[in-house]
Parts: sequence; structure tokens; C-alpha cells
Amino acid sequence: MSSPQTIQLLQKAVQEIQANELESAKLHLKAVLSKERSQPDALRFLGIIAGLQKDWTQALELIDQAIAVSPENGLAYSNRGNVLSELKRHEEALTCYEKAISLQPDYAEAYSNQGNALQALGRFEEALICYEKAISLQPDYAEAYSNQGNAFLALSRYQAALACYEKTVLLDANNAKAFYGAAIIFDLQKKYDYSLGCCNQALKIQPHYLEALALRGTIYFRAKDYEQALTNFDEILLIHPQSIQAWLSKGDIYAETKQFEKADEAFKKALVIDPTKDFLFGLSIQNQIQMCQWTDLTNQVKDLVHRVRDGEKVAIPYNLISLVDDKSLIRCSIEIYAQAMRGNIERVKQEKISPKKKIRLGYFSADFHNHPTAYLVAELFECHDKEKFELFGFVFGRNAPDEMRNRLEKSFDQFLDVEDRSDEEIAQLAREMHIDIAIDLKGFTKEARPKIFMYGAAPIQISYLAFPGTMGLPCFDYVIADPILIPEKHQDGMVEKIIYMPDSYQVNDRSRKISPLIKSRKELGLPESGFVFCCFNNNYKITPAVLDGWVKILLAVEGSVLWLYEDNPIAVANLKQEALTRGLDAGRFIFAGRMDSADHLARYKNANLFLDTTPCNAHTTASDALWAGLPVLTLAGESFGARVAASLNNAVGLSGLTVETQEEYEALAIQLATSPSRLKELKDRLERNLLTAPLFDTPLFTKNLEAGYIEAYERHQQNMPLDHIYIDAPKG
Repeated sequence: MSSPQTIQLLQKAVQEIQANELESAKLHLKAVLSKERSQPDALRFLGIIAGLQKDWTQALELIDQAIAVSPENGLAYSNRGNVLSELKRHEEALTCYEKAISLQPDYAEAYSNQGNALQALGRFEEALICYEKAISLQPDYAEAYSNQGNAFLALSRYQAALACYEKTVLLDANNAKAFYGAAIIFDLQKKYDYSLGCCNQALKIQPHYLEALALRGTIYFRAKDYEQALTNFDEILLIHPQSIQAWLSKGDIYAETKQFEKADEAFKKALVIDPTKDFLFGLSIQNQIQMCQWTDLTNQVKDLVHRVRDGEKVAIPYNLISLVDDKSLIRCSIEIYAQAMRGNIERVKQEKISPKKKIRLGYFSADFHNHPTAYLVAELFECHDKEKFELFGFVFGRNAPDEMRNRLEKSFDQFLDVEDRSDEEIAQLAREMHIDIAIDLKGFTKEARPKIFMYGAAPIQISYLAFPGTMGLPCFDYVIADPILIPEKHQDGMVEKIIYMPDSYQVNDRSRKISPLIKSRKELGLPESGFVFCCFNNNYKITPAVLDGWVKILLAVEGSVLWLYEDNPIAVANLKQEALTRGLDAGRFIFAGRMDSADHLARYKNANLFLDTTPCNAHTTASDALWAGLPVLTLAGESFGARVAASLNNAVGLSGLTVETQEEYEALAIQLATSPSRLKELKDRLERNLLTAPLFDTPLFTKNLEAGYIEAYERHQQNMPLDHIYIDAPKG
């Protein structure tokens, strides 16, 4: 039995621990041990203090001493479990909690801690049982309710989780974790104002709550309030300079606002902290190629390829599409990325939808506004057979309505803005509306929401147009392609089955206006004479090998220039320097900024030949050039992204402008630039074909696409296995 003085010192130490006056508490506890060398509570409390100071070895040592002196003390076993949990030794921690409970069956905190260890092991249902027991023993146990909410959150049972967090703050208005948990749920549900409010409340209680600061910064980022977002992440870095997530988020913000040098600095700082952080290396490379910064690109690509082959989470979807022409490797990298995104999401198994008079098509996109994808699909929606199909548009993304969106809306039977719904809610809405076929027009591009399809929006799900590759997910049944884009020998590069269009996979809009006011070469900064090669592809598609070829072409064609798109001033400076390094006057690269669509199409009239990039071709940019009457020279590879322009050329009657080797590419470019009659013949043929060739025959394209939809639908209704579908081609 301890003396009254010992009890008084222990009580004082407990108060000091609660007030975070740890050094003072240690003095009082050591005073106890100076009189009672093996006093178990003093040893235990010193172990708790060591844990608070993250001296885990000392913490375990002291608590073990306390247990040795008093082996029937359930509190000590629970304390030991807490230290082991901090060390992520959760199985061992469970044993400690079980021992604590066996010694003290009414020990509510031990049950709650046991639940936390089970959560850490992913055993959420078992954790819930522990929290229920803790709450039954101590109905006002706020922390147990908060922990229970976390388990429900992990199981995506959001309403149950919110109820737990609400109960927590009723019992303890200063429980910051409960407000943060609620903020996560509201964020997942796209209720950003509520989420922001909960973050603010959590930070009011606990100003240095890093997770709440990070979530608040992310919410501001999504709302495109970049200044506020940066403020939050900078605040995190003041508290914790080694926060990899804060550096990563700053990099994302700078990249989004085209401050690529600042983004590069942020990504590099993140890489120093953790070079193995999921997908960070790929993100950093993608940012560098946006600037055409190629200093160590060869070694970086080798490293990237090696790590993808080893199954590492390293490449983001566009990395290898932009840098290598290897369909199998690209598929592998995308599957790794897609599976990481998917996590434990399971596609809802849908009962077969009873046949209706019309097949219900759901088109999903964030690009139903003034955007390249909208330029392509606008007439498709107008041409759909409304006697056979009912059209539903699901639009997300924070984009202001404009003239294009107004045009698109008119084609749909229902046009739903679902931006403020979660991915799961959108999928459920589509199922409730009995959508037969869901078509994703985003892929992995900006503002994409592939989780909608992971949850299951329709019995048949199709990837189309925006993303030049497989989605790498079993939830996508088909992809729209054509025999040039994905020859049968290249089918192994795709997870999906293929609906083969007879001509090109790409739809176009014949009503796209070309301004009649064509600016002169001088007005556009071009030389008034000489051959103008052109490439308005995004700068990240330009690789060192592509530039090598272009320089050879320009050096061989006297007085020629290359007209490029100016994405950012750093890329311009780097490309000019790369030209000089290769012995070319940098003045022979002319850069063009953005213009509205009609003027942009009109300026193509001042170019003589479009030089495509590979392994990532021009997509909408190529059909823009063709629509404006400019022939496109392309080098076809084996991957989806490297064969897009070949598909377009084939469908407009210019397959002769698709070559298979770099040598052929350079030779043909030089030949066309020095043979005016041959180039004129190609331009004349293109002009004749514009309104007759399949590429711009949108009604024909729509009929073929509808035939693909109908066959996919009928196969599903007849319980037939998924297989490739050929439109106007022999089956099997």
C-alpha cells in the first residue's frame, strides 16, 4: 500500500501529464521511485511520458517493469498495447488489450484501444464490436464514439459515421478528430462548404492539426482558390517542413497554374523526403516534360520503365504514353495506377434491365463546355437516332456554362449537373435511371472521375475518346477503336474488349466554323516566304527524338520554319536552347499562343505541312489541321497514342502520310517541302475529301457507333460473354 505522500505525488504527476508539463511530472515520479523503487504506477506513468516523447524503447522498458511488479494491472497492459500500436506492431498490441480486458472486464478504454488496433489491421467490423462494448460500459465515452465513426467511415457507411461524430461532439465539443472525420465525409460527398466548416472548427480547437489543414487546402484547390490553398500548405510546412503531402500538393497547385518551375522545386523536395512515394516520380517527370526540360530525361525514363516492370506505383497514366511506344508496358503502368485508385471498390452487380422501347445512353464528362472534346462530340449527340436511343448527359467539373454547353444540352433528353454528388452517388443515380450503356468521355484526363464506373453506373460501360489507352480496369467492358488504331495483333495492349468502327474511331463536328478573316503570315509572326512546318501539339508531347528529327528536316529545307504551340515560356526557352544545341538557329522556331476556335482553325491556312509527334500523336489537334485543309504527316507506332493520327489520315484518304520509321518521316517531310506539286496534290485531295470521307461524315459515324451500342446491348441481354465487336466487318 503506497503512502499518502506517494499518492499525492502520483496525483500531481497525472495532472501535469494532462497539462503536458512532462518534465515536471517526471520529477515527481522520480521522487516517488526514490522512496519506493518499484512503485508500479510511477513506472507506468514514466512509460506513458516516454511514449508521449516518442521514446518507444524506453516506454516499453518502463511499462514492462511496471507489469513485472504488478502483473494483474490491466491498465499497464493497455498502455503497453498503445506503445506497440504506435510502433505499428498491431497484432502484439491486440494481445496486450486482450490481457487488459481479461484482468479488467469493465475496462472501456481497453476495448476502444482494441478496436483501434483492429482498424489498423483493416478488421473494421470486429473493431465496431469493440467500440460498442466500450460504449455500453461507458455511455459518455466520446473518444469511443469518434473511433466508431472512423470505422464506419472506412467501411463507407457515411451516415452511421456522421451520427457517431455528432454524438462525439455532443459529449465533447472540443473533439477536433470528430470534426475532421465529418469533414472527410462531407468532402467525399462533394459538400465542400460543410467540409470546410468542419475543418475550420477542427482547426479552431487544434490550430496545428495537419490533416485538417491539408484537407482545407485541398478543398480550396478544388474550388480553384489557389492562393488560399497555398496558404494552408505553407502553414503545414511551417509546422512540419518534411510533410511530403504538403510539398506534393504545392506542386500540384503550381502545375495547375502553369508555374512549372515552382512545381518542379516542390516535387523535388517531396522526392528527397520520400523517393518511393506512390506516383510521385512519374508526376515529377510529367511536370518536367511540360517545360521540355530534358536534362536527365533519358536516365529518368529508364528508371521509370524499370520500376514499372517491377510493379511499383510510380507512373501516372500519361507518363509512358508520352515517352515510350510499348503497348504492354503502358498497359502495365495504367493497371498499376488504376488498381491503386480502385482500392477495395467493387462494381455493383446489377440485375438485367428489362428491355425498353429505347436504349438509354449515359454520357459522362467534365468537358461539356468550350473544350476540345466538346468540339468533337457536339454533332454526334445531335445525330443520334432519338427513336432508338434516349440520351442522358451527366456533367461534372467546375466550369461555367457557355455557348457550347447550351448547344450540347439541347441534344439530351436529360442533362444532369452532378458535380456536387460523390462518385458512388452518381453511379447509383445512373442505375436508378436505368441507364443501359454508360460512356466515359474522360478516362484519366483532368477532372476525370473513373470511380463512377468502378462503382458501376450501367450494365455496359464503355471508354471513349478522351484517353489514348486502356483504362486498366475490369469495370470497363469496351473501348471504341478502329482497325488502324488497334490492329488485332495489338489487342493485348487493352484490358477492354474493342468495338471496332469501320473507319476512324474519332467523331468530328462538321459545323465547326473557320474564321473567314485569315490573318497574314506577318500578323502571325511568320516569315512572309519560305516553307512553314507546323505542330500545335501540347509541348509535353515533344521528345528529344522528335526534336532531333525536326531539326534535320529544317536544316535540309532552306528558309523553312517550324510553327509551334506556346504552352509556357519555360518550354519556349528550353526548345530554343535545344535547337541551338543541335546547330539550328533558334529563330526558326516560331511560337503561337491560344486563339478562339474559329481563328485558330483559320491560322492553319498559313502553314504548309503539319508534323506530328510520336509516341503521343496529335488527337483533336490533328483533326483540326485536317478540317482546316492542312495535311498531317505522322509516324505510327504500336501503342494507342502513337496511332491516332494514322487512324485519322486513313479515314480522310491520306494514308500515304502515315509512315512507319523515323527515316521515312524525315525523308517524306523534306520531299513534300521541296516538291510543291506533290504537296498541292495532297492538299487538293484533302479538300475534295473533307465532306465525303468518313472522318467528317458524322451521320455515318453515328450510325456505325449506334450499331456497336446495339450489338453490345443485345449481347448483354442474351447473356453472351464479352467479345470484340466489328461494325461492317466479318465477325470471328
